[in-house]
Amino acid sequence: MTAVLLLVGIGLVACRAQPQEKVHLRMLVAGSLLIPFDELEQAFEAQHPEVDVLVEGHGSIQCVRHVTELDELADIVAVADYALIPMLMYESREPESGEPYAAWHLRFATNRLGIAYTPQSAYADEIDAGNWYEIVSRPGVLLGLADPRFDACGYRALMTAQLAEAYYGDAAIFHRVFGSRLTPYVQIEERDGADAIQVPETLQPKEDSGLIVRGSSVRLLGLLESGDLDYAFEYESVSQQHGLEFLALPPELGLGDETRAADYARVRVSLDFQRFASVKPEFVGGPIVYGVTIPINAPQPDLAAEFIQFLLGPEGQAIMANNRQPMIVPPAVDNPDAVPAELMDLIK
Repeated sequence: MTAVLLLVGIGLVACRAQPQEKVHLRMLVAGSLLIPFDELEQAFEAQHPEVDVLVEGHGSIQCVRHVTELDELADIVAVADYALIPMLMYESREPESGEPYAAWHLRFATNRLGIAYTPQSAYADEIDAGNWYEIVSRPGVLLGLADPRFDACGYRALMTAQLAEAYYGDAAIFHRVFGSRLTPYVQIEERDGADAIQVPETLQPKEDSGLIVRGSSVRLLGLLESGDLDYAFEYESVSQQHGLEFLALPPELGLGDETRAADYARVRVSLDFQRFASVKPEFVGGPIVYGVTIPINAPQPDLAAEFIQFLLGPEGQAIMANNRQPMIVPPAVDNPDAVPAELMDLIK
């Protein structure tokens, strides 16, 4: 009888010793947010040992598509262009409920676009804010571009090249930097007083053009560091996080000056992209502003709101600042009535 009781006691101890299964919190974030969000993940998990934060980095358009087109569940979507959320999530409906995939977003961070390179890049000792478009177009120079069909950094790079034509007084800049190096040829037409860049559904660099296209801007970083690329259009925060040289473009081109919003709006990018079932994306040039939301079908909406609260709070702000990622404090919101109540004290 004693042996039986002993075995039962051992069994109870074994049951109690089994680790409790953690709650998963899945986030789809722009690739440019990966490094700071990895740190946010560690800090949040330290305060919530019962939670396993899963951070996935993609091009911003692809982040949204995982939810709206591929029917995947996510608790948080954070993108490098806040306009993607109303454009692609408000206008698409979750099949079971018939409700939009999102009803609100917070604009919480900024950035600026420039050119990343290394001291070993071709002509690294020559490139500057006055000749970059000529340097990156030279024969033999390898230039990286995030795919504009999936990544906000990619379509913003196209915008920058087009804006550069008026700034430098050279109507061939877009053609030399991108247009002549892509197939099919990327067309530009004037529409409603703006230059509309038409990106076809199939797009690839011409062979031996010196242009290398990847699905997201962060996938170009390894090629820069290995010497397989000379230059790439990147965000300033990403370049600094990876210890790369960064050429800041003039404010008229870098999409980082909120006072120049009307000037940036003179260019737009349209995607002829049949993968989107319900919308035809068109992006209007504007200051770089990041957006975050919780999808309507998020498995852990309350925990997601708590994470965003952490992101926007003092510890989250410090982590973002340490990673050179500028924040909007307090963040702006488009639809206060739909925002989780616990976030209202943190927004304007």
